[in-house]
Amino acid sequence: MQMFERYSLSKLSGVLLFGLLACSFVQAQPNSDLRWHGFFSQGAIHTDDNNFFGDSTDTSFDFRDLGVGFSWQAQNDLLLAAQLIYRDAGKTSPEGAKVDYALINYSLINQYDFGLNLRVGRVKNPYAFYSETRDVASTRPSVILPVSIYAPAFRDIFHTSDSVMLSGYKEVANWLVNFDLLRGTVPFDDKSERLLIPGLQPASIKNDKLWAARSIFEYDGGRIRLGLTYIKFDAEISTLPGMIFPGDVDSDSYIFSLEYNWRKFRFTSEYLRNDFIYKDVFAPGLDNKREAESYYFQLGYRVNERLRVFGRYDVYYADKNDKSGDGQLLLGRPKSDGFTKDYVVGAQYHFNDQWMLAGEVHHVKGSFILPLIENPDASQIEEDWNLYTLQLSYKF
Repeated sequence: MQMFERYSLSKLSGVLLFGLLACSFVQAQPNSDLRWHGFFSQGAIHTDDNNFFGDSTDTSFDFRDLGVGFSWQAQNDLLLAAQLIYRDAGKTSPEGAKVDYALINYSLINQYDFGLNLRVGRVKNPYAFYSETRDVASTRPSVILPVSIYAPAFRDIFHTSDSVMLSGYKEVANWLVNFDLLRGTVPFDDKSERLLIPGLQPASIKNDKLWAARSIFEYDGGRIRLGLTYIKFDAEISTLPGMIFPGDVDSDSYIFSLEYNWRKFRFTSEYLRNDFIYKDVFAPGLDNKREAESYYFQLGYRVNERLRVFGRYDVYYADKNDKSGDGQLLLGRPKSDGFTKDYVVGAQYHFNDQWMLAGEVHHVKGSFILPLIENPDASQIEEDWNLYTLQLSYKF
């Protein structure tokens, strides 16, 4: 059944994408219900120690996103949408373009104060505030999203899935409530598997299941936004003994999100509690349990219509009961792999509605933020380091 679900939804995503591409040539008329969009960004990253998204100690330009997508309103209650994306983030990104999303959206209820939609295919997972739009630079508050909540290693789990999803909204007095429910599987590739658990052989993750639920409460037209997210991921690990053993991995994530807008200021904070259980994975008969905890506080200021600046304090603990990282030594990694404290200042300048230039400076203590695939030698890891990044982006 699991294999059938993965095969069917993946095939459906491909068919939808092909159909939308065909429609773009057949029905691209001025009054057509077919719409298309795209985006591009190119960034540069430099670090004084450690590597992040490429060989950043020598300045890396392996930091770009390119996407093109279509949507077609086939009927008043039926929408087809798809997007292709090419993403380069050093060794952490899959090679070549991939289907970012490809779905059928059917409107079950469409009223003034209540709506309900059914989506089937490859969809964007409902996760915290920024996951669905994280690839479009102009929709992010910074070049690099807070790693405490949007860690690169877990991107493929929390970003998209081949799923069935219910989403809707309900107006209650001065509040607008948006809600999402999802059940599906994660479209892993060999690289994303190794990012999730270093040491895995290709095609090691089997029979994975993903559940997601999110509610976002907006007050007074978005002046206050509150979010609650729950993500559950279960999978079987089947690989060669030696480094990683066959077993199971279970993950439960709870995210609390807050945004407050006042005049030209925007305060944002999110908190994540992530419970991991690895059964037999690191040793037969051993259940390894870990409670990760992370959060950030961010204050943004709109100088004028074109310029925005922000500051952020971002914290992640791989185990909230081991904030110094002593347990990492048992895994052959430095203690600093168990935590990250990231102090960030940055700015965005919007030339117009399409072009944007953004830059930021990070002072980092700890190395959880670092992709292990780009920093395999534990002896070369520096606990205190700096990261500088600049990014030019375009959207249409």
